[in-house]
Amino acid sequence: MSLWNDMNLAGKRALILHHDDLGMFQAMNGAYAALGFPTGSIMLPTGWAAEAARTTLPHADLGVHLTLTSEWDNLRYRPLTGGASLVDGSGHFWKSVEEAWAHMDAGEVAVELRAQIEAGKALDYDVTHIDTHMGSAMRPDIAQVYIRLAIEYRIAAFVPELEGKAFAPDDAKVAEELARVIAGCGLPQFRVIDAYSQPPHARRAWLVDTLSKAGPGVYHCLHHAALDTPELRAIRDWPVRAADYAGLQDADVRRVLGEFVPLTYRDVRAGLQRYGFPG
Repeated sequence: MSLWNDMNLAGKRALILHHDDLGMFQAMNGAYAALGFPTGSIMLPTGWAAEAARTTLPHADLGVHLTLTSEWDNLRYRPLTGGASLVDGSGHFWKSVEEAWAHMDAGEVAVELRAQIEAGKALDYDVTHIDTHMGSAMRPDIAQVYIRLAIEYRIAAFVPELEGKAFAPDDAKVAEELARVIAGCGLPQFRVIDAYSQPPHARRAWLVDTLSKAGPGVYHCLHHAALDTPELRAIRDWPVRAADYAGLQDADVRRVLGEFVPLTYRDVRAGLQRYGFPG
């Protein structure tokens, strides 16, 4: 991507360390403040979004974690808008990406995603970027909406390189269509590092090994770090989130992170503003 050349990142290893799911729990917000890494995104339909937006981290780099699914049995979210196709019989977002993709109307999604971005702006934090919860915005027609909104709002967007299985749909035809959308969008693409599927006990070693072996490129390394509290333990993947928090405090993980050029979405937004958004 020419933007990486314009930003003098060609041939280098640059990395955005991205804290997903802020606002889901106080435990997520607390981990963000404690770790001190600047970049993350807030789920606006959640109960603790306003607290996340009030962060005292002076170099905060926060986006909107665009949410179209509500996966937990005991922690459900509703849309900010009234789109009937966005919800299941209980009035909450669909539980899985597969269900959401089977039902969602792209026009109603566009209204909802815009409402979530506006809700972030209304909380009076500097929205630097958008990204997608569980990859739910990567249905090809919705991905076009997602990209258009980033360009309209003049903010950065997490757009993944579709390497391996990272954010690539299982259906080959859908994956091919999404690849065409991404290739033609004009926004920079990121290589994805995601430890979520790794066992909690193996997380630290996996991060050290994966980061150490990463070649030149611009990476989006996502995590779900949370404080280990009774609140966090209300959801079944709490060991994964607690392990992310512990791993990111590990000296070896910090050492390999320090081998990359640090990058934020504020930097990417500034680059797009300087060198030009597409369209």
